[in-house]
Amino acid sequence: MRIRLHIVLALALLATLVAAAAVAQNPVQIFPGEPEPGAEANPEETTAYELAIEGQYIRARNTAQQVLRAHPRSYVAHYVLGLVQSYAEADFPRALFELNTALRLYEAAHGTSPSAESPWKWHSRLLRALSEVHNNLEHYEERLRIIARYNEFYRPHITADRAWSLMKLGRYDEARRAAQEALASGDDREETIALTSLCAIEFEAGHDGASYDVCRRALENARGRGDNLTVELANFAEASRSLFKLAEAEDTIHEATTAGITANGNPWMDLGELYTREGRFVEAFHALQEVPAYRMQRPAEYRDADRNETRRALAGFLVVIDRPQDALRITEKALVSPDRRAHQSRDPVQDRSIVALLDREAHLMAAEKRMERAASESWWKWPGAFATASWLRFQAWMSGRKAAALLSDNEHLVGAFRIGTAHSAVMPPWLVGDITHVVGSGVAAEAIARARRVDHRSGASAYYDAFAAEAAFANGESDRARAIAIRALRALPEEEALLRARVQAIAATACMDLADRAGAGAFYDGAFQVDPGVFRRLGLVVPVRVSGSGDALDVVLDSPRITRDDSSPLSLRVESGSGTARACILGSGDTVIGCAEVNRQTMRGQATLAGALGLAFNEEIFAPRINLSQSDITSLDGSNRVGRDPLRDLMNITGDTAP
Repeated sequence: MRIRLHIVLALALLATLVAAAAVAQNPVQIFPGEPEPGAEANPEETTAYELAIEGQYIRARNTAQQVLRAHPRSYVAHYVLGLVQSYAEADFPRALFELNTALRLYEAAHGTSPSAESPWKWHSRLLRALSEVHNNLEHYEERLRIIARYNEFYRPHITADRAWSLMKLGRYDEARRAAQEALASGDDREETIALTSLCAIEFEAGHDGASYDVCRRALENARGRGDNLTVELANFAEASRSLFKLAEAEDTIHEATTAGITANGNPWMDLGELYTREGRFVEAFHALQEVPAYRMQRPAEYRDADRNETRRALAGFLVVIDRPQDALRITEKALVSPDRRAHQSRDPVQDRSIVALLDREAHLMAAEKRMERAASESWWKWPGAFATASWLRFQAWMSGRKAAALLSDNEHLVGAFRIGTAHSAVMPPWLVGDITHVVGSGVAAEAIARARRVDHRSGASAYYDAFAAEAAFANGESDRARAIAIRALRALPEEEALLRARVQAIAATACMDLADRAGAGAFYDGAFQVDPGVFRRLGLVVPVRVSGSGDALDVVLDSPRITRDDSSPLSLRVESGSGTARACILGSGDTVIGCAEVNRQTMRGQATLAGALGLAFNEEIFAPRINLSQSDITSLDGSNRVGRDPLRDLMNITGDTAP
């Protein structure tokens, strides 16, 4: 699941460190010019630290390095370098090295047990910073050890952070106790993190209803305090999706897009994914266009934390809008560069398996499109087209093997079908059916049955029917597939547009196998109306009755997407005249599903008008009704825009010139 940890930003965290309570219980008033009790240091060390907490990281690093040249054992300078590596560079391994070095030097100078007479605040700050870096590196056991060491010496205790780490380790009972202890502390920060952690704990433990209630409580709590609500809104939207409350999820994410910038997560990406799921492609495109700009406003240390998650969302969108080559440019990067998941509760196997499935589907679509284009080309190009398509299909098979390997244990395979739960929170419902084709219909059918037996959520049964229908169809059981698909379509939410279209395409094909012409016509109409590309993604061939004659008809009929069948409820009409040609597919009742038309001026390099029509037919009929340029597509990852200078934050530039 994408339940997000409430991140305390760099300045807020460092301010907390400055004010941390410790061995000395009574507050001490500091006057200008006096050293801060418990944080004694030479002036250069103090300057380096102050620059760091002000966010002037380059100057802080330079100052700290100057200190080390004069005083190689300065733990303050190493501490500052650790902060710079963490907050400015997001180089957490290097930050860990610097902070460990600082702690070792501190203990060599002052011992392992700080006292009120020692510079104890540096010790306190070091332990807190180490706790954060270990969390970023997903070292949860080590983080718990550091927190325990901190709590041995300092008050108030760090409690809520323990809950998150225990949850990540799967120790849910201990995590709940830590969260409840934090809630009882009366500290606002502890309460915020505790509620976020409880939201994730209950979800990861499989208590979806309880998670929904806690996420809503966390949102109401933040509203009451006037906090930035973005994280709480994103988490509540996730909880809403887990209970199939898609309208509520949409409203909540919309609010999150206007609630302010947060370090973790990107509500525009969530909105784009939801719109894609609902078949609202234009709205999905506009939402995804906002992702890069939002990302560039996040703190530097979190800007790349979910880069792969964004790639997955973009790849899914590009697949369903019939841009497989653009999707492949994204999935090839996503397959080899997984995100860190410290601040989200999700199992990283979900990300990798989804990307592998998307990569498989994009390769298969590219292969289908190459063979469709070959049908309109000269015969001597066919061997090359066949070789290209074969190579693409082999690559798809390899990606399918990768997905199968990731889902090879029962927990992940069965969990992948449990849409919206902790095991499958970010799996697009319209993509789940691909699992059947990578693990086999029999294995998939058993996994679906097991998932259904343990899932008692209202509305879940319709999703299992949708997946089971595809497994039955893949196994050659057309009669059973039709019956299950009909049952699924009666109960699936209308918002699940892409999943419904997939089920309708399968039901239509099953009906044709069973000579159910009327049933097939209704299902074909439904699938074509929402998602014509589903036939290409599934590799399905659409039967058509034919009217017309001539070369144009022959070329169109060569398309691997259609086959001539006089019993089909769909009809193909091809008309050609002097300089123009037109091909249309009509559904039941002769309603127009789609048309392609070409003329001498729009032949796009084709040698003949018939060839141009054949190419246009496949592109127009089996693609979503959205027309995006390559410039539009490029804008989705921000590569065609002038973004904010990433060095700006590091150099603390507030105007046109550096101070």
